[in-house]
Amino acid sequence: MAIDQAMLDDVAEKVAGGLRLIGGVKNEAQAQVKSALESAFNGLDVVSSERMQVAEAMLNKTREQIAELEARIEELEARIKQQG
Repeated sequence: MAIDQAMLDDVAEKVAGGLRLIGGVKNEAQAQVKSALESAFNGLDVVSSERMQVAEAMLNKTREQIAELEARIEELEARIKQQG
């Protein structure tokens, strides 16, 4: 059985159209999943990695300041004991 070029072109065109359709469905599905996940995460109480790093840096700085203040208090208490 001989297959003519027109028949091959028709089959190739239908396959290519099907592949484009599948690609479009895939892209649409990805967009919908992304949108659903973004909506879900926006409803949660989460922060970005950058904001978390800033908060950690602030916490570490505060801890250092507290340690310095505690050392100053101990020093002042020692002075008061020496004078009293």
